Amino acid sequence: MQLFPDIHLIDGVTSNTYLIVEPGGLTLIDTGMPGSARKILAYLRSIGKVPAQVRTVILTHQHVDHVGGAAELAALSGAEVIAHPVDTPAIEGTAARDLPSGPLSLVFRAVLMPRLRPVRVTRQVTAGETLPMLAGDGGLRVIETPGHTLGQIALYLPGRRLLFAGDTYRHTAKGEITIPFKMFNYDTPRTLASLASLHEYAINTSLPGHGKPIVRDAAAPMARAIAVAGGSLTPQRK
Repeated sequence: MQLFPDIHLIDGVTSNTYLIVEPGGLTLIDTGMPGSARKILAYLRSIGKVPAQVRTVILTHQHVDHVGGAAELAALSGAEVIAHPVDTPAIEGTAARDLPSGPLSLVFRAVLMPRLRPVRVTRQVTAGETLPMLAGDGGLRVIETPGHTLGQIALYLPGRRLLFAGDTYRHTAKGEITIPFKMFNYDTPRTLASLASLHEYAINTSLPGHGKPIVRDAAAPMARAIAVAGGSLTPQRK
């Protein structure tokens, strides 16, 4: 689905995968569940692109529904793979991955994890760095949004007031913004704090990891969500 002339949503891979199309090459933001590479490649073919044009894969965090296609796509394209240092060991398979709390973790271990291939992260990024994609609109500014995982990042495009949110938050069926379900968060209070911290950014377009994108007029639902998140935080004793 083409959201803008240079930004597409590849759905049908459980989480939202975004494709940035530029003359110098393609950038994928997240890669869906294991097995999703086939659907992503099919989408590329449908718009006249080939795997070799994928120059960069950005992984917002380590969860299986966001990194599942990364190894296959990187192998086919030779793309640079970008992630935060804290989540890199899990993505590379040298540390345990975060799993949902409760009984659902057993399903993940039995069904999904055996299908997940590790991938080497070739560049690690932290808050304050700017990636060169969409440079005419200021490039993608890296924001650290820990809580869902400790190494989660979001990417802000200032010239368009656009946020690739990963799982910093999700969109509900009614178009509201809220944090991910508690069972999927490493640290729910930090997840709330990360959402509340977005008050620093003017966000008119919200592209989350889950839920229908809000391509315009995201400011009002963002403000409501930020207010709720901030109000949910336990005040610190002085």
